Amino acid sequence: MLEVAKNIFCFPVPLPGSPLKELNCYIIKGDKRNLMIDVGYNSPQGYKAIMDAFEELKLSISDTDIFLTHMHADHTGLVEKLKHDCGKIYISQPDSRHVKLSGDRDYWINAFKRQDHMGWPMGTHFHYRDHPAWRAGNQTEIELTITSEGDIFSYGGYDFEVIDLKGHTPGQLGLYNKEHSILFSGDHILNKISPNVTLWDFTQDYLGLFLANLLKVKALNIKTLLSGHRSLIADVNGRIDQLLAHHERRLNRTLEILASGKTTVYDVALDTEWDYGGGYFGDFPGEQKWFASNETFAHLEHLRYLGKVDYTVNPKDRLTYHYQVK
Repeated sequence: MLEVAKNIFCFPVPLPGSPLKELNCYIIKGDKRNLMIDVGYNSPQGYKAIMDAFEELKLSISDTDIFLTHMHADHTGLVEKLKHDCGKIYISQPDSRHVKLSGDRDYWINAFKRQDHMGWPMGTHFHYRDHPAWRAGNQTEIELTITSEGDIFSYGGYDFEVIDLKGHTPGQLGLYNKEHSILFSGDHILNKISPNVTLWDFTQDYLGLFLANLLKVKALNIKTLLSGHRSLIADVNGRIDQLLAHHERRLNRTLEILASGKTTVYDVALDTEWDYGGGYFGDFPGEQKWFASNETFAHLEHLRYLGKVDYTVNPKDRLTYHYQVK
């Protein structure tokens, strides 16, 4: 348990089976009501960690509201066990849909058809039952309260403004206190690792949104960044510059791979150098291939929004998207 600012406490919630290992869970301790930011997987280990934290702080879950920065199961799954005991559970409108459907098989089957668009070879497809969000997410009906940019959350002597940080997910949100320059950033900015940016659909340029919101946070000159994973970041704007440079390199490398003749998302991912598991996509387990190929898809679509690439679709090729440099 670490008091990162007055009345703001951070403690680790284990994430069984995840390479991330832990979630940074936060509790803002108030006089009458408290606010908990993110909750972790739907797991016995996570539930115990949160109950132990409430006991240590001498707080009651019934006097506590929950703010979910985004829909990923490592941030939302445990609401399955907490929803009958806590106060309101807040989340953005776009991400609420994904949380509510996280136990719906048809939702997952439809989402995983994207592997055909990405050109995954026959016999290599990753099954949704092996996805951590299916294994450790919310599985039943849940009442969520929608919040959006500009809303104010007052707890523990602070007024936090909701800010839009979409990109990592369609509706990721942050909580910003201007007076003390504090930001709860969810997974928008992480130390040492780059947040995964996936292609959720073809309605928006999600990588473009992510990059724009990095610049948005940089303009705030945050002094205390409270992120969803890993250690605290001393130089927030310096870390933002690193993330911007990382994606610029990745976009340039993607153009080089396309110029060499590779056209599918899967094949571009094979030729991309990754900072995971030895660096070769072909050796990744299915779960990490899913994350990495979706990130490759997001980079290709960002390049298409920039007018640098385009794609064709061959119905005889299982609807696989083939990208070319314009």
